Amino acid sequence: MMLTAQRLEEMRRVNIGVVAADTLADVSSLRFDNTLPRKERLAQFLSRAANPYCFCVGGVGVKIEFAEDGPTLQDTLADFLIRQKSGL
Repeated sequence: MMLTAQRLEEMRRVNIGVVAADTLADVSSLRFDNTLPRKERLAQFLSRAANPYCFCVGGVGVKIEFAEDGPTLQDTLADFLIRQKSGL
């Protein structure tokens, strides 16, 4: 699925306060093959999470927000996934 800027904006606007955690994709068991290129690992995350801004980790709803002058979504997701792998 190709994400458009409009679809990403719709995903970004989701109000995590009104979304039940059990309706979100749980990414806590997601494992990555580090031999794959970064782009493919990101694609795996997106296919599992459905919404890169709103997902569930171990039963807890998570919403990621970004500052206009902050890091890119790709960099932030990569950092998140590295922390997950290292157990932080």
